[in-house]
Amino acid sequence: MSSKKPRPSPSPSPTPRKHQRSHSTESVASSAFAPIKIYIVQAKLDPQTVSELFSLVESRSNDPECFRLELCSDASDADIIVTAVRMKKRLERHIDWNVARQKAIVTPDWLRHSVKESRSIPCRDYAALKELQGETAHLCPDSDHLSSLSPTPEKSARVFEPTSEKVKANYASRYACCRASPLVSPNQALLEELSVLERHRELEGKSVNALSYARAISVLKAYPHPITSENFRKEVQNLPHLGDKMKYKIKEFIKNGFIEESRTIRASTKYQALSAFVSVHGVGPSTAQKLYELGIRTFEEMERYYDIHRDDATNLASIDEPIYTPNGKLVPRRKTKMPDISVKVGLLLREEFATPISSDEVEEIHRVVTKELDQIQPGCVSTIVGGYRRGKAFSNDVDIVFSHPDQQRGAEIMKGLCQKLTFRLYKSGLITHVMSLVPSLLIPARAYNGSDLSSFHSHDALRQGHSDSLEKTLTVFILPDDAQRKRVHRRLDLIFASPDTYWTAVIGWSGSKMFERDLRLWAKVEKGMKFDSTGLTRRHDSKLLIPKNEKEVFDILGLEWVDPTMRNADI
Repeated sequence: MSSKKPRPSPSPSPTPRKHQRSHSTESVASSAFAPIKIYIVQAKLDPQTVSELFSLVESRSNDPECFRLELCSDASDADIIVTAVRMKKRLERHIDWNVARQKAIVTPDWLRHSVKESRSIPCRDYAALKELQGETAHLCPDSDHLSSLSPTPEKSARVFEPTSEKVKANYASRYACCRASPLVSPNQALLEELSVLERHRELEGKSVNALSYARAISVLKAYPHPITSENFRKEVQNLPHLGDKMKYKIKEFIKNGFIEESRTIRASTKYQALSAFVSVHGVGPSTAQKLYELGIRTFEEMERYYDIHRDDATNLASIDEPIYTPNGKLVPRRKTKMPDISVKVGLLLREEFATPISSDEVEEIHRVVTKELDQIQPGCVSTIVGGYRRGKAFSNDVDIVFSHPDQQRGAEIMKGLCQKLTFRLYKSGLITHVMSLVPSLLIPARAYNGSDLSSFHSHDALRQGHSDSLEKTLTVFILPDDAQRKRVHRRLDLIFASPDTYWTAVIGWSGSKMFERDLRLWAKVEKGMKFDSTGLTRRHDSKLLIPKNEKEVFDILGLEWVDPTMRNADI
């Protein structure tokens, strides 16, 4: 055999092929899969091995599925560096060390085994240098590589890599994002009693006190054993966020099986009225207090106050609140305006909104929406988030995060897509209202042709008050007619993220509230970073960090993995 060493010839990346997938709850209609770029260090390799490795890469260069490889001639452009060199000083002769630290550096066996299994296998056990084992594990590309937004088709959206026993044993952590919080706790009855006290403080405008109860509930939710007098003395009383008053309430529950103050509050006319009022969309604690001070006690009295009738339910769009200019002049409503969901509409729909949404219906809503989106923009990925993703059998609303796997053009593709989908769903009768939290959309006078959005607000109109890189619209949705079921209005939130922020959006919208609160706090206090659903950045230079998957968000933050079904840190 010739001793001449083959050389990879650099060439433009081929046009990514498209791959059709279908999934009930996490879906991608058709995805462009980018190749994993391989650089081979030929030092310490004999000619036969070099030829073998090059042939292995070339054998996967035109794979029609998701695992594709491509040779590159510059180590700085590579995703994977394959080498038989096992010492730092020797490797530095061939690759700049600063470049090496930013790559996954593996032995030839990684390439052999990955090609054999037709997937990118984890790199940690194949790290060529011990000094870079952590970096190699962290930077190892997924099988779908740049298209790692795409879910694994054979994996249910609610089947995840399990939370480790180490995390489950970490129930004494100060941070909810470090604890495993199941959907139902062994101490659920105690938590229900404490939740009445939390809700009471919140309804009375005592937000600081309410937060104290929420933190205590979060800690106790993760405690894996039924609380007794014995383990209370030995362990529970030493858990974080439990002040003297909280400990007294817990001891009272252990003794009596209830908390007297919670019983008294439940029986209170005011508590019952305020709890009912805030269940109506658009009514918060402050408005509820004002209604109570006016002598209103029931929904019927509330409907009379807002001058609505049950017959109005047949024409919800006609009862929107009037709009006035600052000088008190009534603004005529445009026929092309998509209706807001006002307090009036919320009152009329309260019973439908209060009807739990089964997992099957959540998945059906997701299927209908993604089918409509595919007509506008094929190739998008989506994940149902919220309580459904945390394992709830029934949800109060439906939240879906969308993106596109094309890392180069994804942000451009996503721009304005939220508006287009919202209009399409409204025109087809699937969306009846948009939430009043989001400025209303204007419907073009001409029929929508897929490109004319001149009558819409700019895409910023779909953002909430805070600075937010996500486009979203909060809507009222109703499934198409079906003789086998009654049509029920549901609250549906549509969230659109660029590929760079897809996984932070998925985590940020999955909840729970206390888990998210502590995740932000951990990032700030422990890691000097900023985390929210719009991205993960370093505070000292505002550099955006781009995770390739959900677990990598935890890795970047230095956290042990907590699967979504163990993020139920609220009651």
